[in-house]
Amino acid sequence: MGWPLDSYLQGNHPLQVEVNRRIAELLGLPADELVAARDDCGAPTLRLRLDQIALLYAHLGASRQAEMEQVIRAMLAHPELVAGEGRFDTELMRRAHGQIVSKGGAEGVQCLSRVGEGMGVAIKVEDGSKRAKHAVALHLLRQLDWLTPTGLQELEEQVLLIAPGVQLEVAGALRYQET
Repeated sequence: MGWPLDSYLQGNHPLQVEVNRRIAELLGLPADELVAARDDCGAPTLRLRLDQIALLYAHLGASRQAEMEQVIRAMLAHPELVAGEGRFDTELMRRAHGQIVSKGGAEGVQCLSRVGEGMGVAIKVEDGSKRAKHAVALHLLRQLDWLTPTGLQELEEQVLLIAPGVQLEVAGALRYQET
């Protein structure tokens, strides 16, 4: 697009303006209602409610738009670029054989979508715990039957490294919210 590369992380860069416009469109909001924020990755982000994040992941997973399909294909073709070798998102996407898109965020946020289903999941752990968000995600994946029992077990063994004597128990239920 010929945009400058050295300033693409600035909020007023044409890329960031376009990202915000597209997100507002997907959420059915005026772009000026979006609130800018920062997380630990350095790129601009938005302060969104969990239902808004889940809706964005529902759009992403639905694969009804060419741009979303491109994003999904890129994430699934190169899951190691989403999180890194041995990390939750990368290992989950590998075990899901192209069926689940996963991306964690700062402060206990985890998002999931199943390709072609049009359902988005957004998790927020209040204390920001990475281990807790992964445990909740695995619990939901089991409830949704999105991953094989073997894939779940392998992923648990790899990412839920729990010290001897510590017991991790996840309780809860799915709540569907239509927007």
